Amino acid sequence: MSTTIRANKVAAVRRVLSEAALGLAVERGWDNVRVEDIAARAGMSTRSFNNYFRSKNEALYAADLDRSAAIREQLRARPADEPLTQAVINAMLAAFLAWDNLDRDLVTKVRLAVATSPLGGEYLKAHAARETALAEGIAERLGMELHDDIYPRLLATMVVNAVRVAVEFWVDSSRATSLSDAIRDTLERIAAGLPAPPAGR
Repeated sequence: MSTTIRANKVAAVRRVLSEAALGLAVERGWDNVRVEDIAARAGMSTRSFNNYFRSKNEALYAADLDRSAAIREQLRARPADEPLTQAVINAMLAAFLAWDNLDRDLVTKVRLAVATSPLGGEYLKAHAARETALAEGIAERLGMELHDDIYPRLLATMVVNAVRVAVEFWVDSSRATSLSDAIRDTLERIAAGLPAPPAGR
């Protein structure tokens, strides 16, 4: 089996387990979900679950961690002549496109289900991974190393946090708009006030 096929298979199984964890969190509340429950919902054994995740918390945020790599690849795939900020916006939208199928009520229930659970560490890990992946993609596009200039990290931090705010606003808003439109609007507002990339890049 080739490396690519193996990686795709692993990603697919991780996604199934993560979706099972998400569904159970909504139904029962996260504190009432066990690893055994997630494995059973996904149609596999607890031992198989442990081949992909070290904990139930890690499984819940797997989609976020996997999306981080997708963001970097999406940015890498943008046309070379596309302005940086527009390329970043389009890369983020492409990575989050599947979220347009999310229902506000479902997201609200998920937030409530995990609100009182000790998930802070996994959330921070997913958040940091997304910032790092985007910063690496920006640095690569600018032809620099991450330690050469603070710009890639600064831009990545602004964008990732802007997306978080956009998602929260969309969930709480009664406006009839898609999540991708909310993200686009938020990022375009940020982009309007961003300085140009470092000179000569």
